[in-house]
Formats: sequence, C-alpha cells, structure tokens
Amino acid sequence: MAHPLLLVIPAVALPALALFVERAGRVRISERHHSHHDTYVVPVSFTRSLVIAMAFMGCLGIVLAVACAMVEFFPTPDDVLVFFDSFIATAFLMWWVIRRYKVSVFSDHLVVTPFFGSHVLVLYDEIDLLEWAGTRKGSGYRDLVIWAGGHGTVRISGMVDVEQILMAIDRFDALPRVKGGILS
Repeated sequence: MAHPLLLVIPAVALPALALFVERAGRVRISERHHSHHDTYVVPVSFTRSLVIAMAFMGCLGIVLAVACAMVEFFPTPDDVLVFFDSFIATAFLMWWVIRRYKVSVFSDHLVVTPFFGSHVLVLYDEIDLLEWAGTRKGSGYRDLVIWAGGHGTVRISGMVDVEQILMAIDRFDALPRVKGGILS
C-alpha cells in the first residue's frame, strides 16, 4: 500500500486549493452587470458549499484514518484515506467544471461558456425555438435549450438566472405555444 502521508496530501491540498481560489480568485457574483453586457454564473453559494463539503470530508477522512491506525480497526488507514480522497477528487473536479460555466448576454447575441468545450455564440435573430428541458434545479428553473439553424445550438443550465437571460434574449415568440395546458 501507499505511504499514508501520500494519501493525506489530496485530502488537504485539494480543499485548500479550492478554498484559496474561492477566497482569492476573481470575484464571482452570480449576476454581474457591465455597461454593455450582463454575465450570469452558477451561484457562489453552491460552489462554496462544494468547497466546504470537500474540506469537511478531508478532515473527517484524516480523523477516521488516525482512529483506525490507533485502534487497529478492520479498515486500514490507507483504505479510509483512499475512500475520502476519491470523494474529494470527484467533488473538486465537479467544482472546477461548474466554476467555468457562464452565460453573457449582449444586446444582439449571447455567449455561453459550457461546462466542457469552447464558447458558443448565439445571435438572437437566428433563434428558431426556445425549449425547456430536464428537471428543475435548485434555482427553480429547468434548463433552456436554444434551437438555431434547425438544431439544438446550446443548453443553458437552470442553475443560472434563466428568467433574466430570457428577458435579455426577448424572443418570446420562439417559446412553444400552450393550448389547453398542453404544449403544442
């Protein structure tokens, strides 16, 4: 097995790095207004919650590993640390990906920086359809799929303020019509 100190490093380093970036990184305001555009990102309360969970699990993992070493309990300290390190690494990756996501709305177009991949530019006058998809997120919104040129161009996550983004797009004619409570 690996040296226990090597397994303690991720339990301490990843949450510490995330805490440092959350504190010292650029200011992440969920909704940022600029003179020529507005930018929407995943709420800081959510990303901060992930960082707190990583820090808590790191501390808990170290304490349980020390307890297992002192009592010589069935799970070895290595087993305990590997379990907690895998949780922390997964949460760190999710935190890193979610921090990347943003939607910037301008007067005639929007730019989406998705969780993975390159930026997507959508011109408002080329939008064919705006469609709700997926389940409701913590914000109360579902994802919004924007169709342009006959295919789904981009999916805006319901984690951001979709209502404000819809107001900026101002293409309510592209929303599906409702007849008798059923979407047509």
